[in-house]
Amino acid sequence: MRVLKMKLEKNLWNNFYSPIRPSDSFPRPSTSSGCAEGKAALMSFIILCFFTSFTHAAPADDLDALLGNVRSMKADFTQSVLDNRGRTTQKSYGRMAIERPGKFRWDVVKPIPQLIIANDTKLWIYDPDLQQLTIRSISKAQGESPALLLSHDNANLKNNFVVEAISQNAAKGQWFSLRPRQKGGMFEWIQMGFVNHQIQEMRLQDNLGHTTVVHFQNIQVNMNLPASLFNFKPSAKIDVIDETRKK
Repeated sequence: MRVLKMKLEKNLWNNFYSPIRPSDSFPRPSTSSGCAEGKAALMSFIILCFFTSFTHAAPADDLDALLGNVRSMKADFTQSVLDNRGRTTQKSYGRMAIERPGKFRWDVVKPIPQLIIANDTKLWIYDPDLQQLTIRSISKAQGESPALLLSHDNANLKNNFVVEAISQNAAKGQWFSLRPRQKGGMFEWIQMGFVNHQIQEMRLQDNLGHTTVVHFQNIQVNMNLPASLFNFKPSAKIDVIDETRKK
């Protein structure tokens, strides 16, 4: 039972960076990704939301401006995972917060609680049901966790991704597609959708054709957030697996 639970938790974390089915009120860009009809194109991020008008800049510059104009953010989220036929296989709900640069919190409330915190160079993944904490290097996790884009410095955005603008209507929806320049990662592409320069949705597709969609609600930006949101101190009862320690 413990092994099954650990596999499920790992899948929830890995799937955090692939797309969700968009809401009916949010425009859907057309894609050629090969997903079944009705399947969303995507997380996360991380993951984000932001206010700058688009002029004649390149798509990567436009996206960088949107992300860069958000110093901090908190929101509720709904995350759905779709298989390669467009069928929803997992759905979760929770709260998130970011503070740029480098601070990220992803708190899954239900159905299976899980807390993910990034702070500068390390990533903490806490599974309450297992009483287990895994500590990983941010540099290794970023390739598997596109949502961390929401909180990290975007200086290397152009170097790491080919960025394309899918649609450019600030009121109806601005969509960007990001494809990793380096092949062999866990995901094929990421899509970020903004309305009125504020992020509303992230979509990701992994290399198995599964899509994760993250829809943000109750968004607040550029407020002061307590430092305690981005720190985790495990109790003595928690099993700690520190992958950052040198062997």
